Amino acid sequence: MLYPFALLVLISAGCKADPSQDVNASMEADRISVKVNGEDFTSYLFSQEHKYPFYYPVNGPLSGRSVTTWDQEPYPHHSSLYVSLDWVISENVARGNYWQPRHELETGQVFSRNPQILSNDGKSVVFTDHLEWIVPATGNHHFNETRTVKIWAPSSTVRVMDFNLEFDVLKDLSVRPTGHSFFSARMRPEIAVGCMNHGPELAPLGTGTIVDSDGNRDEAGIREKAGDWAAFYGDNDGVTKGLAIIQHPENSYYPGLWVTRDYGFFSPSSFCFNEEPVEMSAGQKLSFRYRVVVFSGNHKEADIDGWCRDFTGS
Repeated sequence: MLYPFALLVLISAGCKADPSQDVNASMEADRISVKVNGEDFTSYLFSQEHKYPFYYPVNGPLSGRSVTTWDQEPYPHHSSLYVSLDWVISENVARGNYWQPRHELETGQVFSRNPQILSNDGKSVVFTDHLEWIVPATGNHHFNETRTVKIWAPSSTVRVMDFNLEFDVLKDLSVRPTGHSFFSARMRPEIAVGCMNHGPELAPLGTGTIVDSDGNRDEAGIREKAGDWAAFYGDNDGVTKGLAIIQHPENSYYPGLWVTRDYGFFSPSSFCFNEEPVEMSAGQKLSFRYRVVVFSGNHKEADIDGWCRDFTGS
């Protein structure tokens, strides 16, 4: 179900006007591809060979190189920009795992059933999909999801993706506390924050920054906080670029507390830090909205606070 999108040309009144960019989409056999000014921006990959649909690349402005990564060791199940979930428990299912391992599809898989481009007017694109969350090993069908995404590029340095996720819960179930949960992004190594606390192989990663809406920084400062947004950015081919995730205050189970990893993962999760499982009932409806801003510069130059105010109405 579509939701109203704010019409905006420029968020920061103090910035010099920068004309919006042409945005177009095309449907292919296993993806919807989106271009900005004729250059690749992202693809929605929905082949049934994947654990779940996801978005890759997510190319930053100016350099055109992806700010996210897919198939990156040592956690190759982090697929760029994606929606997934682990530890879904129901009748006959001890652990529905829609997260990983990526090649063990029988433990849980999100099936794309009807991807469609709804709007493609050159200024923005809107596409939707009907998704079924099923454990193939048992045949348990846990959720139906309708996902709608709007993408536009208001300037040469910003791309915006607005997500609307509507879920129908089909069975009585629970979601055990898990860090493997929900709307997530995995940044490429150059944009990560070098760290030792997750193993020496991750120490040489980039010298990037992660910051939240309250000014907290790095994994230790942001993890388990309830910031309105968080943003990762760093040097990528000589250009500072990044990605911010903004959560909407009307989301089910709001606020999502941030799961962060200095090596480049972050997610506003409603299912990680609970003391008890989250219980859901058949017939329940859930709704989640997120804004992703892909930007050049740092979070202040990109005015992530402004994009947040526009999205949340606060």
